[in-house]
Amino acid sequence: MASAPWNETFETALRRGLPGLPAGEALPADVPLDAYGLDSLALIGVVGALETAFGVGLTGRVTVPVRTLTARLLWRAVETARRADGDDGRAGGAGTPGPSPWALA
Repeated sequence: MASAPWNETFETALRRGLPGLPAGEALPADVPLDAYGLDSLALIGVVGALETAFGVGLTGRVTVPVRTLTARLLWRAVETARRADGDDGRAGGAGTPGPSPWALA
């Protein structure tokens, strides 16, 4: 079986929002995340955690409904934001995130 296309930071942040995914079970790339308990409220937390962890803004990048969002699609959004913000993929290379509609006041 191939390894996940994302890194450990991404998986750790995402797993926090997936109460239905057992700790030892692999995170599938193409199964809708709502199958593991992700709802729109949990997605807000996951997106905020990803923005913080990667130093990017995901504004306008997570545009699919929760019921069809997969780990692969969410990782692509993070990768796209990292490239747009000038992160070359190396540690410490994240750009500065812009304001986020995902942030809670």
